[in-house]
Parts: sequence; C-alpha cells; structure tokens
Amino acid sequence: MSAVPILIKYNKGQKVELEEAIEDFTAANFTIREVSNDGKGNIVMEFTPPDGNMVAAIKLPPSPTISSGGNLAWGAKVSAKFKSKIQIIAANIGCDPDFLMAAMAFETGETFSPDIKNSRSGATGLIQFMPKTAIGLGTTTNNLAKMTAEAQLDYVADYFANQKGKLNTLEDVYMAILWPSAVGKANNHVLFTDPSVEYNQNKGLDLNKDGSITKAEAASKVNDKLIIGRKPSNLG
Repeated sequence: MSAVPILIKYNKGQKVELEEAIEDFTAANFTIREVSNDGKGNIVMEFTPPDGNMVAAIKLPPSPTISSGGNLAWGAKVSAKFKSKIQIIAANIGCDPDFLMAAMAFETGETFSPDIKNSRSGATGLIQFMPKTAIGLGTTTNNLAKMTAEAQLDYVADYFANQKGKLNTLEDVYMAILWPSAVGKANNHVLFTDPSVEYNQNKGLDLNKDGSITKAEAASKVNDKLIIGRKPSNLG
C-alpha cells in the first residue's frame, strides 16, 4: 500500500513558508512533488511519507482540511513551520493532524503557547508536559518553557512516538496526553471515580456529575475545540 500524500497550497506571499516546509519534509524523508504552478507564485505541493512508513501508509485518514489546500484546525493561530511539523508528526504516528491541533488548543487555552503552565501541577507547554515526563524526554519543564512553539514540537513528536498506529480517534489522541492506559479502550471506559486524587484533579470533566469520569466525558471539551478550530476564521 502506498503512503497517503499531503497536499498543501502556497500563495505568492508564502515563499519563505514554502522553503521551510520543503526543508522540514525533506528532513523527514518525505517525497516532494510540485503538483501545480500558475506562474504567478501560487503553487500546490505534494508531500508523501516514505513507503517504508507503514503507519503513515495505513493509518493516516483522508482529511478534507489537508486535501483542500493544507488548512488545519486552528492553523490560523500558528506559523507555517508549526503546521508543517504537525503534519509530519501526524503522518508518522498515523492520526488526523486536526486531532493534535484540537488537543493542543484545549491544553493551552487556545494560545498554543510553549510556556503556559499549570500552577498546581507544574504541567507546561503545548501538551502540558508534566515535570517527570519532561525529564523522561531528556529535558525539563523550565527548558520547554523557554523554547519556541515550533522547537517544542520536537518533544511533542518524541512523546507520541510510542503511540504509532494507536491514535485513530480524537478520544485516543487526548488519552495519550491525559491517561495513556485508556488508549484503545471504549469511550464509556471509566477513567476516574470519586473519591480519588485523580478525580478531584479532573472533576470538571464529570459532565453528568455522577462521581465518575469516562473517556468520552474527558475528551468532550477537546471535541469542542475541534469544532471551533474548524470554523473558517480559525482554519489556516
């Protein structure tokens, strides 16, 4: 099975973004092809994951936001380089890039800020890296907070690397961040119950106030961010 290509449209004012995308996708061993060029600076490029990357080949879902010109949910809020990196990460782990964008929109309060910090837990950055998680990735939350959002995405990629082929739904993408043991479980799977420390830390996610938080409940606010992120004003 051949890998699924990503189509991205660049206009005449995006020469730098195009050059950066070619550099990033080349570094990730993607095959690059110019699909169309109107001679006025408007170009459509095709970036195809390596054939050996069977996760990308099998799991990457068709995404209308990609095929219709490279737009991503919340793409209007981030740089072209950020979007290129997200598309590469998504292809490598086999998930919809919009799901990653929605999760980061939720985790950062729609800011996509690399230094946003939870004052209670110390969680920091695009996917709210916990201090122990950061150390496990060879860095610290303090160092992560000093990075650009684009640089921090390298650590996002490392974090998700062991979830290749497992993140087929928005719920599973968010579980990889919140509670990795729930990846692949049914959406009615119970994550936390009252009384527990975990429930108290996440009780705002108990939508029906029944003393338990399911996978679906936990991911519901991320789904809200996906819907908002796909509005025309936020696509990019």
